[in-house]
Amino acid sequence: MSEAVESRKQRVRAAVRARRRSLSDEARAAARDGLTRRLIELCEERDPRSLTCYVAVPGEPDTSRFLTWAEERGVELFLPATRPGGAMDWIRPSGVFAEGSLGIPEPVGPPAAPAEVAGADLMLIPACAVDRRGVRLGWGGGYFDRFLERIHPRPPVYAVVFDDDLLPALPREPHDAPVDGVVTPSVVRSFGTR
Repeated sequence: MSEAVESRKQRVRAAVRARRRSLSDEARAAARDGLTRRLIELCEERDPRSLTCYVAVPGEPDTSRFLTWAEERGVELFLPATRPGGAMDWIRPSGVFAEGSLGIPEPVGPPAAPAEVAGADLMLIPACAVDRRGVRLGWGGGYFDRFLERIHPRPPVYAVVFDDDLLPALPREPHDAPVDGVVTPSVVRSFGTR
């Protein structure tokens, strides 16, 4: 990894963290409501029978109301759980959560088979930022990049971020898996990367 690229990534991550920390409770609530509407719009357009998503931690775009909506409609959900060595499993939520190795709430249960997850109709994944070319910047752990590079073909992948985290351009390295689209509280955008 180039030190210059990593330095640029770290600067973006620091700016995003600071911006997210500065959001008021009212702004977070408005973002949650807007994001819920956009995620539902995407699902109404694509009509997924199954999808991946995540349980938000403080500072992340809040997916809680969307997850409730999806469960109420019988959409099969897969939520991530981290494993040692940078691996990640996907688990069908049963309502029981425990703190994972990164301090993130993770579903408790047996992991789904990789083919089941690869066969999902839509993947919604967290991100630090996304650019208008489909470059996704994560938080540096590489969990999602490693998972995405292993599944072929893969379902459409949309990163979920706040409006200000959709940027003109981000640094990219060969291992950074591109996304097919982005969902923010204000917009659903497809990039046509595949």
